[in-house]
Amino acid sequence: MKFLFRALSPLFLGVVMFNCIRFTTDLLRYEIPWSSGPMKYHLFALCTTIVMCYAFDFASRYFLSRVRPKLKISVVSECMLIILNLLVVMNLIMFVGDRLGVLYMGNIITDYVVANVIYIPLFLIYYIILRTNQLETDYHRQTLQLEKIRTDQLEMELKFLKSQYHPHFLFNVLNTIYFQIDEKNKEPRRTIEMLSELLRYQLYSEDNKVLLEQEFDYLNTYIALQKLRANERLELNTFFDPSLQKYRVSPLLLLPLLENAFKYVGGDYKIDITARKEKNGLFFSVTNSIPPSVIQTRKRAGIGLDNLRRRLALLYPGKHTLEISKEDNIFVVKLFIVLEDAIC
Repeated sequence: MKFLFRALSPLFLGVVMFNCIRFTTDLLRYEIPWSSGPMKYHLFALCTTIVMCYAFDFASRYFLSRVRPKLKISVVSECMLIILNLLVVMNLIMFVGDRLGVLYMGNIITDYVVANVIYIPLFLIYYIILRTNQLETDYHRQTLQLEKIRTDQLEMELKFLKSQYHPHFLFNVLNTIYFQIDEKNKEPRRTIEMLSELLRYQLYSEDNKVLLEQEFDYLNTYIALQKLRANERLELNTFFDPSLQKYRVSPLLLLPLLENAFKYVGGDYKIDITARKEKNGLFFSVTNSIPPSVIQTRKRAGIGLDNLRRRLALLYPGKHTLEISKEDNIFVVKLFIVLEDAIC
């Protein structure tokens, strides 16, 4: 029903507009409507009006959905812009149509004035109706998006609360194992210490934002643990810009990128990790070599990266970019986050 109304409304508008012209001009001349002049001119004019209405409908919908949101102009300016365009296009069509013999502009000045006085207000009313409908649709869409964001946030909080049992349990077990290991076995005790540090950070970094200094310490501990079990051929390069340390960021956003790199590294066994300040934000990139088998079978990003996208959309809407690409046998992830919080 909605599609049918949208398809027929320009036709209805064109018929109404043209008959307003006919009744106005013919009755002013004391003639029966549609009786003045050859019928073919009336039909040509009616068809031209209907085509104009469909073109105006298409142009208005495109303007409302694609152009107007970018212009950020007032309603008055918007209406003046529409009127100006209508004045130019309509009079150009009438002028060309008259010269080609398709349209008949008998009393030139009167016919042009009448056409402008009748057509432009009706076109403007039609545009206002479309604009109101578009605003209502946008409002409804935004309301649904806000509800979805609230639901996603509640789900994330619920999952976080459910997952806390396991880190607490592991943390306590690790402490028990640590004290059961002989003090002479320094390497396993240090490994357990590092793992405990990771779990402690996950458990107790409950603030909305943490210092990047803390986040970098956490990543360095994670990297140290991964190096213990990594292939001896692994070539690892890291750089964490010290100038970023006093900025705040949501915790545990960068870890999925490292997990992804260590999980899929292969081929030349190279991983490059870079965190630097760029313009007004944090630029974080992770590059890792991958074997040919992974290149062929891995068609999409993993669950960790999908979850990261969702978190970024919730925490940094419109203030981040995440680019994932594969170049030959190299997997590249680039993350940029606008930083606003800093401790001087």
